[in-house]
Amino acid sequence: MIDELEERLAEGRRVPFSGRLMIDEERMLDIIDRMRVAFPEELKHARRIIQERDRLLAEAQARVQQVLEEQGLLAAVEQERQHLLQQVEQEASLVRSGADEYARQVLQDLHERLEQALTHVRNGLSALS
Repeated sequence: MIDELEERLAEGRRVPFSGRLMIDEERMLDIIDRMRVAFPEELKHARRIIQERDRLLAEAQARVQQVLEEQGLLAAVEQERQHLLQQVEQEASLVRSGADEYARQVLQDLHERLEQALTHVRNGLSALS
């Protein structure tokens, strides 16, 4: 409509010896009336576009926040997993150490008993000879 308005102005005739322009008033007023009617619709359309843009931005920000929270949660879960693995390894090490100590003690006791038995066997053989 602005282009049409410019065209109508270009069709106007210059008044000799002045900077004034003679135009078809009725045609110009018709264009202006149509612009008044169209402008609110265009404004409503622009507002709808802005609202949609704002909604999409809000959704995107919410999704980004959700992803960041999930990543934080995943990091916390990973940290807890590492902590639990470390605890399990320490406990396994203690159990192995305890088991090794127990086995050493049992073998040491067996060794002492076998030596005593061997001593008894030797003494028995000596007594029989």
